[in-house]
Amino acid sequence: MNNTLPSITIVVPVYGDLESLLACIASLKENIDFERDQVLLVNDCGPDADDIERAVLASLDGHRGFRYERNAENLGFVGNCNRAVFELDTSDNDILLLNSDTVTTPGFLDEMREVLYASEDHGVVCARSNNATIASIPFRLTHGSASRTEARTVAVFDALSGYLPRWYVSPVSMGFCFLTRRSLIREHSLFDNVFAPGYGEENDYCLRINAHGYKSLISNRALVLHAGSKSFVGARRNKLRSAHQAILEARYPFYGQATGGFLKYSVHPADRFADLLVDAPSPLRVAVDLRGCSDAELSRILPALSPPNDHIALEVVTDPAAASQVAHAMPGATVRSEVVDDDIVAIGVYVAGKLDGDRFASFGRRYAFWARLDIDDGVLRWADAGPNSARLFLDAIAARVADTRVEVGTGTSGVLATVLKSWNTWNGRPLPEKVESLVERAETAALVDAAARRDTSGDEEQLRRVRDELAAVTSGRAYRAAEAGVKLGKRVLRRR
Repeated sequence: MNNTLPSITIVVPVYGDLESLLACIASLKENIDFERDQVLLVNDCGPDADDIERAVLASLDGHRGFRYERNAENLGFVGNCNRAVFELDTSDNDILLLNSDTVTTPGFLDEMREVLYASEDHGVVCARSNNATIASIPFRLTHGSASRTEARTVAVFDALSGYLPRWYVSPVSMGFCFLTRRSLIREHSLFDNVFAPGYGEENDYCLRINAHGYKSLISNRALVLHAGSKSFVGARRNKLRSAHQAILEARYPFYGQATGGFLKYSVHPADRFADLLVDAPSPLRVAVDLRGCSDAELSRILPALSPPNDHIALEVVTDPAAASQVAHAMPGATVRSEVVDDDIVAIGVYVAGKLDGDRFASFGRRYAFWARLDIDDGVLRWADAGPNSARLFLDAIAARVADTRVEVGTGTSGVLATVLKSWNTWNGRPLPEKVESLVERAETAALVDAAARRDTSGDEEQLRRVRDELAAVTSGRAYRAAEAGVKLGKRVLRRR
């Protein structure tokens, strides 16, 4: 702990939900060093303001480090925060805005403070949580209907936070637990009243200070649990969100694209697949990608795809024209023609020679475990590849990073049983080894993704240049030295 860093005033705006508020206060009593930092609670005169005031004052009786104030009238979240920071808190402390429906955990504040001051251009930091949009952990869930419970979040955070980078630089930090420098508030103010009574104000602040060179961060080793907004509900909530989102998009047209880019390219592989790395749920989802397969190839593959047991939820991804054929052959499977990258699946099975650049990148973002399916030994070679050179180049790289390989020959069966056996072996490995394998594959996939997004369509000479560039990068002395350093660091981490 660095005792030279500035003190912090934790501002807790109070409106309703007394039960959550008292849990928040109790956690702050446990997790704050009141010799250094302080808490300011500001009652914004909600419907139960008097009852809340009595309960809060009773909970604070005799406890130093807390200060309670009450607004003369309801100001809304934006107005309440601004009054607390500019009028009520007369210190020069940095400010942590903390929702009243949160529960803090040990060490969260010191970790966030150190991340904020790890670089001069760090402007605002938020914690990880069970309910904080892009700061949620696990963010991506393996089943669309799954819930991100507090217990699940704590288990995943405890298991994986040590493998993640200490922080992410993100387009915005989440407002439920929002630490910023007092100097930035003096220079650039805090929340714009155009976002009153709430929604979007913290995003505007982050993007506003970013224009002056300051970054927004997510602290990957600080955890604060969050129940979720109860101040705005129903039609009013949706109306506010829509109106304020329109303001953000008008002011910062790049915002949506920046957030999408962060989720695609900046999230650590252990974070991306967190929901699978810690107690993979059942049934296990397996997706077989048959896009690009001919009718003859499908007739050979489909009979071998009977699920080996009830613990597998099978989906088959296919071209729209083949969907009815596949659905008829696989009545127990989910058949789809498109996939969503953020819908995490345990096992992805691809057919050798069928990956293109976009599909390769999607595999890396969607599947924790790759299985390569070979139809037969008649593999197309570089010498006679012709227009398929790009596909073969990607296939060669995919073969190198696949976790297992299975063949489909005439009369064979049990493809999924073989794949599941390989998965069980991989999944039974120690967590550091699984994380390392995902990181190594992600590093390779990033190179391929960068090359695939270059315009190589119909230009085999350019494709060869890209292939040669990748080969030169991966065989270069600097790359090998960096790779060795990464591996050494991972071995040291495993010994700790």
